[in-house]
Amino acid sequence: MDYFLIDTSAALDARIMEWNGLDRIAVDFECEFNLHIYGEHLCLIQVFDGSSYYIIDPRANAISRESLLGFFTSPVKKVWFDCQSDNSLVFKKYGVTVNNICDVRVYALALGHTSNLVSLEREFLGTETVIEPAAKKRLQQTNWLRRPLEKDQIEYALSDVSSLFALEDVLAAKAEAAGLAEACAKTMRERQKPAESRPGWVTLGDWRRMSAEQRKNVKQYYIARDKVARRFNVPSFHVMDKRELLQFSLSCPSSKEAVLAFARKAGPRFRTQLQESMLQAFDTIHSQD
Repeated sequence: MDYFLIDTSAALDARIMEWNGLDRIAVDFECEFNLHIYGEHLCLIQVFDGSSYYIIDPRANAISRESLLGFFTSPVKKVWFDCQSDNSLVFKKYGVTVNNICDVRVYALALGHTSNLVSLEREFLGTETVIEPAAKKRLQQTNWLRRPLEKDQIEYALSDVSSLFALEDVLAAKAEAAGLAEACAKTMRERQKPAESRPGWVTLGDWRRMSAEQRKNVKQYYIARDKVARRFNVPSFHVMDKRELLQFSLSCPSSKEAVLAFARKAGPRFRTQLQESMLQAFDTIHSQD
């Protein structure tokens, strides 16, 4: 698939000016969410303008933060599929939200379709993905931080924007015919707002059913593991499996010996640092008693 690589601010700024003269562009992101390194990162921006495909490399040294902000806040309509996690990442990393999004998944959900993008393309456009299911699953978890990108990564990334215009046209017309256009427009505006950020420890187990003591332990030991992961720049599960961490935290250990014994389960690369971090957590927990 032919495409233009944008890896300088000059090229991006010039293209933004051109796109702002169009009715719409199709957009998608490839991101890293604690799979290969620590934290969340914007790795790739794919754009289709109706005639050409573009890859914007937000990690290129020659692309400034200001140029990326210019793209996010540009007035041209950006046709997306399921924008919320992407938009939330932009808000966390850049402090802005993406402007003027048309999320085609809003139309699909309003019409009672919960399918993924590939299924919607098959059902409403009669198109089939050229990427084999096994390859697609592998590429979904590929390392988008690595450079240079491989050919199959590029094809996978661009396939996500190739049919968005056609899908918008079909689903928007169906929503209009069903009297759902106004409701969809309202939902679009809501989805453009960043999703409320919840601290990671709240997602461990059933937070609402935990006692105050258990919540205190889960929070502090989660933070302890997170500190080590950040220090080594690895996903947190490399340091300690979250299920093991949760089970240990819910037991509300009463001695430093128990904390040290648990931390010894970590691999040798992380063991010493995790012991120190979890002992600090233990002191924090019990200083609050």
